[in-house]
Amino acid sequence: MATQLSFDLKPHHQAVLGLTIPEALDFAEQTSGDKGALHIVATGERMTWGELREAIARVRSALEERGLKPGDKVGIMLRNQIEFPLVWLAVIEAGAVAVPLNPKYTRREVDFVLGDTEATWLVAAADLAELVADAVPADQLISTGEQFDALLTHAHTPRTHQAERRDVVGIQFTSGTTGLPKGCLLTHEYWLDLGVYSAAGSLDPQEYLADHPFYYMQNQAYFFAALAGGGRLHITPGLSRSKFMGWLIDLEIDYAWIDEDMLEFPPSDNDKKLKLKRAPVSGMLPWLHADLEQRFDLAARELYASTEVGGGTAVPWDRTDRVGSGSMGWCLPTRESKVIDDQGNEVAPGVEGELCMRGPGMMLGYHNRPEANAELFLPGGWFRTGDVVRKTEDGEHFYVGRTRDMIRRSDESISAVEVELCIYSMDDVDDVAVIPVPDAKRGEEVKALIVLAPGSKLSVEDIIAWCNQNLAPFKVPRYIEFRSELPYTASGKVAKGELKAEEPITEHVVDTRPA
Repeated sequence: MATQLSFDLKPHHQAVLGLTIPEALDFAEQTSGDKGALHIVATGERMTWGELREAIARVRSALEERGLKPGDKVGIMLRNQIEFPLVWLAVIEAGAVAVPLNPKYTRREVDFVLGDTEATWLVAAADLAELVADAVPADQLISTGEQFDALLTHAHTPRTHQAERRDVVGIQFTSGTTGLPKGCLLTHEYWLDLGVYSAAGSLDPQEYLADHPFYYMQNQAYFFAALAGGGRLHITPGLSRSKFMGWLIDLEIDYAWIDEDMLEFPPSDNDKKLKLKRAPVSGMLPWLHADLEQRFDLAARELYASTEVGGGTAVPWDRTDRVGSGSMGWCLPTRESKVIDDQGNEVAPGVEGELCMRGPGMMLGYHNRPEANAELFLPGGWFRTGDVVRKTEDGEHFYVGRTRDMIRRSDESISAVEVELCIYSMDDVDDVAVIPVPDAKRGEEVKALIVLAPGSKLSVEDIIAWCNQNLAPFKVPRYIEFRSELPYTASGKVAKGELKAEEPITEHVVDTRPA
């Protein structure tokens, strides 16, 4: 019988689970009105939950007076600034649909997202006004500064839109690692369930570090976790390795996403004085997991989440025996999982296959992508995640790789992630990506693109010798290419689609087994 996680949901968690987002904001004002809600680290701006509630209502009222209607799509092209959560939540309260855009987008990319979603409104940072001029009707383009400030002075009018929990509130675009990005249809239920289980599963942290881009789902999820537990969101300008430890200490952060890069910070007397005692991680290098916990005196637990699924699996805080195991845990209370083969048949426990999940509060589907929806949604409400896992009889999950990260060499299946972990474990390797290369004889061959540490003398022969020592022969890369850096998506993933689109064999690529 497969095990499923159970969380100790407090009355305030239970209350939020039954609400829509506007109702949840009302609840936060009533229960935590005088407590801090938002802190913009770069500017020092702060809002309590009561002040935030009022500001959202004013912005929503102003937008409605300008003609915003339920169902309208509103692009939001802002950085990590106070205007982002205000307009995002105001749009949702009006019954419209928020469409976050990366502020680094080119005009072509802006036009793609706005056209794909049929967005006719856009709120943009002032310095982007020229870039997005005429992207939407002039009276529906709002820039930060005087235009946005005017929204905040508008009289607060009662909201009239009555929402349902399964109404779409946002179209969140995936990173597009395998082609054009796809917009995920996300609901009130999606965000509030994700927030409640994030807060309850971590025992209601009070100071959240939001150091990822706000147009990406992570900071948005943290906002609803803070709401569910009466906490505060500290929004930084973005990721910063040099400032990260300072933020943890100065802001007394007790919830932050971390990774093994923390071990690269110089040892300090503050290492064991962090208020951060529980931290979510994903894909942590197993051999560094225990070192991280011991150095910083905290518990780091793996979880599995995605834009499509929301929260999927997690390792409980008391399972110290799973540290360094590579486990990504058991299903959350709202999730079920199964693992299937290439023909869609469920596999036996312990056999690798594609992870499928179902349950309330997942995305409703991809916007305007009927073919993708037909391919990835199976009968019974199951969603094919594209992730390859092993699931034990007890229901524990171990990550293997992406289905598109599986390399088919002759009759063998090779996990690109496994090869990457092997190479990355070498001391002089800073980064690595493994991709398939078409091969007339074997179908595909293995290619490793490697970024060496500054001053490294590591050779191709050294890497192949290491792989031969630690991998089965058929998994050892045939092609090696050294790079100064690898391309990344906005969500921090290696842009493998970009790498695969390049000419695979150039003068810079070493063939370790030439014909």
